[in-house]
Amino acid sequence: MNKQTLAEWLEEGENTFGSHKLKWRFKCPACGHEASIEDFVEHGADPNEAHQKCIGRVNGKGTKHQKDEGFGCNWAAYGLFGTLGNGRLVIADDGKEIEVFDFAKSKEAV
Repeated sequence: MNKQTLAEWLEEGENTFGSHKLKWRFKCPACGHEASIEDFVEHGADPNEAHQKCIGRVNGKGTKHQKDEGFGCNWAAYGLFGTLGNGRLVIADDGKEIEVFDFAKSKEAV
């Protein structure tokens, strides 16, 4: 699992997706669904949760059994199994380590 400082993580996000953070995309480690921060805003959810929650938790369509239906699932990085080893550990300025979803491959990813 990739481990990086908050500054490194933010720099990588900006290099991949640009400075407009609503366009940043994250990949759920459980179902593989990719969602942007903007997707969370469109569903009235907290945009600060996009890096730790699958969109299925906020769109009302996610269950643990809908992996192939394209809606996302109900996975969260802060749950018992974290990111299943498929995410990142971000080290906050206070030294706390936070498990987050990995970035989607590019801004063009669906």
